Amino acid sequence: MEGLTKENAEKTSQENGVTSTYEVAMEKLSSLITQKKRDGTSPISDLEKRDRMLKYIEILGLEKHIGDLKIIHVAGTKGKGSTCAFCDAILRECGFRTGLFTSPHLIDVRERFRLDGLDISEEKFLQYFWECWNQLKDNIIEGLPMPLLFQFFTLLAFKIFASEKVDVAIIEVGIGGTFDSTNVIKNPVVCGITSLGMDHMEILGHTLGMIASQKAGILKYLNLRKQWMFFMTVQIN
Repeated sequence: MEGLTKENAEKTSQENGVTSTYEVAMEKLSSLITQKKRDGTSPISDLEKRDRMLKYIEILGLEKHIGDLKIIHVAGTKGKGSTCAFCDAILRECGFRTGLFTSPHLIDVRERFRLDGLDISEEKFLQYFWECWNQLKDNIIEGLPMPLLFQFFTLLAFKIFASEKVDVAIIEVGIGGTFDSTNVIKNPVVCGITSLGMDHMEILGHTLGMIASQKAGILKYLNLRKQWMFFMTVQIN
């Protein structure tokens, strides 16, 4: 932690003598939003995005850790964030240590990463942020740029929850399901799909059936019966 603090201080002084380390981290995150506009390359396919996500996981050494996590994975058009929050509250009431990853945040990016019902502390956020950022930055090669913003958030969530040894991680899908950055979970404890609607049609399709097909992409064949039962429970509209 001492070395990490020193390294961050050096980064801070290089950027701006009075800028806090947390603000530097926010600037780095902002660069992930604008990099797509700057690089001038053609948009990559959904399959390429997923392949890149798997490579990022390999770089960070997270594959086994993700496999060891007990994960609840929730997709849907409406209510998925609330469903994740309900799951988190119920599990904490039963004595489990939980990690909750949701989006978007309202004020502070740390709202996306909750441990035992509380936003991750600034100290822990910075620790895991710089660990992920530096490892990825050191392994960038041609054809594998830094992750997009939501990809980085997802990687950071897995890093935090694995490192903090949560009993259960509740993961909210970003958009869709099949090609979402969160859909790298091979053996979730359970998956849920909340009520569906006509949203993000330019990405997911122009019929409810096409949208449902994308959402159902998070379901894993070996665990289908249990996941389908949860789908029936949360499909309330």
